[in-house]
Amino acid sequence: MTRLACFFALIALAALVLMVTDMNGSTAIVFSFVGFPALGLAVLLYLIIRWRVGAFRLNARSVDQG
Repeated sequence: MTRLACFFALIALAALVLMVTDMNGSTAIVFSFVGFPALGLAVLLYLIIRWRVGAFRLNARSVDQG
């Protein structure tokens, strides 16, 4: 699942590089409809992976009682 998140992030980066190197409307449309959703999927998958590992659990002992 981590590889899938990385794959979507690479797609987003490729669309971003394409848009930066050739600034016109068609590359902006490619980033809007391909790159940005791929970036959203990558972030969502990463958050799901971290949630399954237990990164977002609150433990009573981790809070400083001092």
